Amino acid sequence: MDLSRALNESVLLFDGGMGMLLTERGLKPGQAPYRLNTERPDIVLGAHKEYVAAGADAVSSNTFTAETSEDVAAGVRLAKQAGARCTAFSIGPTGRLIEPMGSMTFEEAYGHYAALMAAAEQNGADLVLIETMSDLYECKAAILAARETTSLPVFCTVTVQGNGRTLTGAPLTAAAAALKSMGVAALGVNCSLGPAQLKPLLNELLQATDLPVMIQPNAGLPRLAPDGSAVYDVSPQVFAEYAEGFVRAGARIVGGCCGTTPAHIAEMRRALDRLAIQPKEPRQISCPVAVSGTRAVNAADGFIIIGERLNPTGKKRLQAALRAGDMSVIRQEALRQQEAGCHILDVNAGLPELDEPSALREMVKAVQSVSNLPVQIDSSDPAAIEAALRVVNGKAVINSVSGKKESLNAILPLAKKYGASVICLALDEKGIPETAEGRLAVVRTIKNAANEAGIPDSDLMADCLTLTVAAQPEQAMETLKAVRMVREELGLATVLGVSNISYGMPEREKLGSAFLLAALSAGLSAAIMNPLSEPFSDALRNWRLLTGKAGEEEGVAAAEDKPLHWYIEQYDAGTVFLPELLRAAKREIEALRAKGTSVKLDLPPILMASVQGDIHDIGKNIVITMLECHGFPVVDLGKDVPPEAVVAAVGAHKARLVGLSALMTTTVRSMKDTVKLVKAAYPACAVMIGGAAVSAEVSDAAFYGRDALEAVSIAKRVMGAAPPIP
Repeated sequence: MDLSRALNESVLLFDGGMGMLLTERGLKPGQAPYRLNTERPDIVLGAHKEYVAAGADAVSSNTFTAETSEDVAAGVRLAKQAGARCTAFSIGPTGRLIEPMGSMTFEEAYGHYAALMAAAEQNGADLVLIETMSDLYECKAAILAARETTSLPVFCTVTVQGNGRTLTGAPLTAAAAALKSMGVAALGVNCSLGPAQLKPLLNELLQATDLPVMIQPNAGLPRLAPDGSAVYDVSPQVFAEYAEGFVRAGARIVGGCCGTTPAHIAEMRRALDRLAIQPKEPRQISCPVAVSGTRAVNAADGFIIIGERLNPTGKKRLQAALRAGDMSVIRQEALRQQEAGCHILDVNAGLPELDEPSALREMVKAVQSVSNLPVQIDSSDPAAIEAALRVVNGKAVINSVSGKKESLNAILPLAKKYGASVICLALDEKGIPETAEGRLAVVRTIKNAANEAGIPDSDLMADCLTLTVAAQPEQAMETLKAVRMVREELGLATVLGVSNISYGMPEREKLGSAFLLAALSAGLSAAIMNPLSEPFSDALRNWRLLTGKAGEEEGVAAAEDKPLHWYIEQYDAGTVFLPELLRAAKREIEALRAKGTSVKLDLPPILMASVQGDIHDIGKNIVITMLECHGFPVVDLGKDVPPEAVVAAVGAHKARLVGLSALMTTTVRSMKDTVKLVKAAYPACAVMIGGAAVSAEVSDAAFYGRDALEAVSIAKRVMGAAPPIP
């Protein structure tokens, strides 16, 4: 099928959930669903065919948690045999967090996905569906693997919480921008929530992207049936009504997730067949210039400050740290600039004796380990730029490309591949033009080349170049004139390194701040500057006040020396998110270990496990970290843990509390069986449950933990102690 045409002129109807169907047809408690691809292929093929008979245009392979290429090959072949118009290779999260939040490296995540993607294409997949993702960094690893090992189009959907953000804190606007920059053909949301809860989020997503939008809700929120299975209450008729509304709003790919059945898809088919689908008209949206794992920076939202202090030029302390491989200085400087009001952090490793690709990559990782700001990759070495772009979480800015053919040919393909924005320097083989008109002409050349390479204007910022007034006093006005002309004639955002104006002059900061005000009046969009400079900060603050923009954000709370309880309070208030909280918790643990001290209470350990059949342990690991930070001893039983093993561990450790996690609907019965066995063998032992597949009603456990902090609160009540927060 012509996928592009299908997504523009019609609606692509996907299938629904597989877990419940397979459970009804013989999937054993605790058994991984993908195992049936080889052990009972008739069951899997039968489920696929039911969805095709119901009217699904596309079926997803039964490979969501597959771990080997053999598992993928078997699953994709079965989906292909079902006879749908389109076969999607379905793959989900690894179940682990990528560093710095977790122990998995980006390269390990990439390798996991790359090994599966080739097998999917070789066995007949028409597209890759990366679904139920909660971390943009892991999305990038999976998307890169798909794009570099296959020629297939890539769809990617994230799963969000009730607050409209992913588990790691990304709002849908940031997720949409990041996923588009990674080169997906379609993006959207699935799982976790029902159609009523996802309806307002769909509207937000449609406003944030011009790509086809996909939505696959659950059939409501789960409750527990007498047999221990999860039951969803949104009927096929009601679900189809929501789906019709999604399409009328602008969604182009619809389907179902947990709890949906062939009956739901059949009702959706009937509803969609009644609709007259109009081809979507192309539209321009204001794309963010840069994105991190939790934040998006948009030139349309206000003046952008790009922090310049992670550049070793003239900074002996930073030079020494880079030579020694000491990333603590980089982390401290990143946080200082963030608190001072930066929106983007420029990262430069330009020392001649360094292995620049390696050093720049490690600098990016160090910055991302403490800051949630997007980064700007500052280098003239294409190899260093690519090494850094590869590990960026989100969408970066490249500083920079010039009008020289060599630069255009080297940098623009990298910007396109990694979806980065680019700073366009107004210089070419002839040098820096002396007139504003000459600089405008160079920027126009770069813009045209970028557009031909598939890079939109929203991903370009023109640097009309600040020259020192001490040597060329007449050039200051030419720079300001060029800024104005670029904005008015080309419609591009503009950026300047404003401190360059004062090289060789006395009272540099006063002169630089005056130039900043003049540039702002000329229409400057962003400045590469020192945010710690009081004259610069005062000038910008006063300009905002005089222009009615005093409400623009001037700082983002973050500091490595703030205590853990501050982060916990801010997390509860919704002003910091999981990555920052986990980083603070890990710092606290490391600091205590370095001092040889401990806040652990003299209590039996809390046991934590992902239930049998579930290989995902993101949620479990987050809870463990938070429990340890509050002083509770914890024993991690791992993932895919049989009920009998949990019961044995309760006896061995004399545990008073067990925490059970489940991501997959098919493992809810395992959770119920585990709870039942624990309570029967040790009635005094409390059990708390959590995870995407469960709610307060899903199990008869004593406690339901909505998130990690609620799990800590439960532990305090059960253990009869409230250890101090470090």
